[in-house]
Amino acid sequence: MPITLFDRYIAGQILKPLAIALCVALLAFLVSRFLQLMDLVLGASGPIKVMFEIIGYLVPHYLSIALPISLLFGVMFGFNKMTRDGEVDAMQAAGLSLARQLRPAMAVAIAVMAVNTVMESYLRPYARYAYQQVVYAVSKAALHASVRAGVFARVGDVTFLIQDIGADGVSLRRVFLYESDADGEGASAVAAKGGDLIRAEEDGPPILRLFEGLRISRHAGGAEPGARSSALSFQELRTVLHEEHAMMFRPRGAHEREMTIVELWRQKDHPPAGLRASDLVAEFNSRVARVLSIPLMPVLGLCLALGRGRSDRLVGFAVGLIVLIAYERVLDFGKNAVESGLVGPLTGLWLPFFVFAAGSLLLFARAVLVVPHTPALGGRRWWERAASGLIERLKRSRRRP
Repeated sequence: MPITLFDRYIAGQILKPLAIALCVALLAFLVSRFLQLMDLVLGASGPIKVMFEIIGYLVPHYLSIALPISLLFGVMFGFNKMTRDGEVDAMQAAGLSLARQLRPAMAVAIAVMAVNTVMESYLRPYARYAYQQVVYAVSKAALHASVRAGVFARVGDVTFLIQDIGADGVSLRRVFLYESDADGEGASAVAAKGGDLIRAEEDGPPILRLFEGLRISRHAGGAEPGARSSALSFQELRTVLHEEHAMMFRPRGAHEREMTIVELWRQKDHPPAGLRASDLVAEFNSRVARVLSIPLMPVLGLCLALGRGRSDRLVGFAVGLIVLIAYERVLDFGKNAVESGLVGPLTGLWLPFFVFAAGSLLLFARAVLVVPHTPALGGRRWWERAASGLIERLKRSRRRP
C-alpha cells in the first residue's frame, strides 16, 4: 500500500512528541541512577569515565522501558493536536476514517516494537551482565579506598586498625589485625610495626602484608579448659582480604535477566544451577507479552486524544498514564506469581495482556462509531476551513527538501 502525504503528515505529528518524551523519560531514569553511581565510584576513588561506562550499560534497560511510554504519549500528543486544529475531522470528511488515520501510527509502533524486540531479546541481557561486571570491579577498588588511618575497617572476617599511612598511600605503620575463623571458634590477633596493601594479581584479592610483628592465635575450642593457644613472631605475614574477590566475575547466565530470549526458551526445561524452571518461563513470557503490547499503544492513545476541551486533554493524558502504570504493575505481579509457581503464565501474564488488548480495542471501536457522527462540527464552512488549512500544511511539507 503506497505511502501518502497524509501518512507522512500524521507520522510527523507523532514522531516529534515521541522523540521529546523519549529523551525526557530516558534522562529522568539515568539521572536518578547517576546520582547513586556517583557515590559508588567516587567512594572507590575511581575515574569519572567509569560512571559514563556504567550509564552506557544501563541505556538498553531504560530504553526498553521508555519506548512504549513515549510511543503512547507521542500518539496522544500528535492526535490531540490534530483534533484541536480540526484536522482529524477534516481528514474524515475527506474520506479518511479513524482506522485509516491510525495506520501511520501503527507503522511507527511496528518500528518501535522491532527496536524493543532487539533490546529485550539480546542487548538488555548482555548490557545487564556488563553492568554487573563493572560494578563488581568498582567494588573491588572501593575496598582499597576504604582503608583510613586511625579507623577500624572490617573486610569479611578480618578487622584491622592502621595508626598511620605513609605519604605514598601504600606503606602502613603500627597495624593491629583481628581475624576470626569461618566457624567463629578460632581467632587470631596480630600487631605489626608496619606493612602495606598490595595485589598479587590485577584481578586478585587485596593482600595486607605485615612486617615485624607478633601473632597470637586461639585454636578451635579455645574458650574451654585445656584449649590451645600459640604466639608467633614474624618478619613478614600476608593476610588475604575478602577472599571472594580472588575469583573472576561469575559467568553470564547466573540470573534469568542476563539470558537472551533464545537461551530462555532452550533452557526452560533444563534450567542452569541456581535457577528454577519457573523463573525462566516467567521471564520469557514477560518479555514476549511486553513486546506484543507495543502495537496496542497507538490504539489506546488515539482514543484518549480525541477530546476537544482542555479538561478532556488533561483527563486523557492522566488516564493513559494511570492505565499504563497499572498494566505494568499487574504484569510484574503476574510474573512474580508465575516465578513462585502460584499460577501459570497463561493466567499470570497473558490474561492481563488480553484484558488490556480487549479494553483498547473496545475503546477504539467506540471512537470509530461515535466520532464520525459527532454533531455541531460547525457546518460546511467549518470543515472547509479545516481542510484548506490541512492541505496547505501538506503542500508546505512537500516543498521542503
